[in-house]
Amino acid sequence: MKAFVTGGTGFIGSHLIEFLLNKGFKIFALVRDLNNLKWLKGLDIHFLKGDLFSIPPLPRDIDHFFHIAGISKASNVADYYTVNQQGTASLFHSLHAQNISIKKIIHLSSLAAAGPSIDGKPVQEAHEPHPITPYGKSKLLGEFEALKFKDTFPLVILRAGAVFGPRDIDFLEYFKWIRRGILPSLASQTRLLSICYVKDLVKAAFLSLLKEYESGEIFNIANPNPCSWNEFGQAAGLTMGRPLKKVSVPLSILYIASLLSDILSKISKKPSVINRYKFKDMKQERWTASTEKAKQKLSFSPQYSLQEALQETINWYYSHNWL
Repeated sequence: MKAFVTGGTGFIGSHLIEFLLNKGFKIFALVRDLNNLKWLKGLDIHFLKGDLFSIPPLPRDIDHFFHIAGISKASNVADYYTVNQQGTASLFHSLHAQNISIKKIIHLSSLAAAGPSIDGKPVQEAHEPHPITPYGKSKLLGEFEALKFKDTFPLVILRAGAVFGPRDIDFLEYFKWIRRGILPSLASQTRLLSICYVKDLVKAAFLSLLKEYESGEIFNIANPNPCSWNEFGQAAGLTMGRPLKKVSVPLSILYIASLLSDILSKISKKPSVINRYKFKDMKQERWTASTEKAKQKLSFSPQYSLQEALQETINWYYSHNWL
């Protein structure tokens, strides 16, 4: 079996490629810089130089296609749409122009495209999307671009919850606070979110190849049991063996910090994990999604408990001196 992967040098894409290699797949990876292979260095992969706007000629016998490339933070709002929407459109038009017969395309999206929960009810795939940030809106528009080709290619869209795991940098700063013995707590309300361990997400992507369903189906992928930030932090503290002191962070302070981070990001031209749009995400009471559809149609259920996933993640951070 042959698979083509975009975003392979990134956090999620590199885990996917390692999984597929272990399953006996022959991998072709789209890479912008052949001198910067990151996590893919030394792996038995066929690298193709290019990007979403310059797709090189692809092998005619590619079986499966995984579109993982995208950006989740940017110093310029327009960049979200350039990569997540326009890049996806360019990619699919190129695949169509090359007239490649692909058995299935897995398009990675995000729960941010669906928006937060309303009235405390988990978001379902059939609900009307209501993204609240440029990132979420750009991911939803990326889905629309992919869906234009659902009659041309067998297509599935995976909306992932907040993804964490080895190699991830977005959760890293939070874990650093936990290691210091501090449990940051936002205001007074309990905020729930659907999280997703990267290896469970990769397994869901693989299951998407094996099952039959209508082209254009959308599946929420996350742990079916939402947790609060406090629960997540306490579980991480237990893994690190750190007693935690809960420190309440008023939303007003977090908002000011996000604005300052935005300013520094624009000056340095380096995206920041904390910005005013991330603040808008974080102040929502519920970022939860139903995964029942994925369970029924993909036979998806997480293989890792929260504690097991955190143990693997934190052990990796320690072994690579990230914590």
